[in-house]
Amino acid sequence: TKNSKGYKILPPYLRVIQGDGINYESTGRILEALKQAGWSTDNVVFGAGGALLQRIDRDTQKCAFKCSHVIVNGEHRDVYKNPATDKEKRSKKGYLTLVRNASGSIETVQEGQGDPREDLLQTVFENGKLLVDWTLDEIRERAEIDLVKMKKKKYVNGVHKGNGDSID
Repeated sequence: TKNSKGYKILPPYLRVIQGDGINYESTGRILEALKQAGWSTDNVVFGAGGALLQRIDRDTQKCAFKCSHVIVNGEHRDVYKNPATDKEKRSKKGYLTLVRNASGSIETVQEGQGDPREDLLQTVFENGKLLVDWTLDEIRERAEIDLVKMKKKKYVNGVHKGNGDSID
């Protein structure tokens, strides 16, 4: 199928995720390659690794995203990693709540012990439905991306800086 601009589009249930080595430069190169090959950028989703914002990775802050709780056939189960060879890699388990404690620091409360009303995390996507639809400006404001750096790049918001062509 092709969109109104003549670019090829994959079926709606299928997309490509590119998350390795993504930064402003590589994103622009990938988008340009897609355009040259006749593919719509609607087909690709870029991973949001640390290189996109601050050129850090998950090991800089010893951070990783892992499953901590599942419901299987109605049964709640804690999920965690507890390697015998490296206790530093032990993960949090159970239903997690992110709260601001009495001293003002943010901490994670494990195993369902936190008050859900105080949870700082917000469900954005659940069971195939987008629950919160932030604008790009809201996301940038939270991330504090240096827009001056972005404006120096070839593509800004999917538009070629030189000729104004849209990449979609």
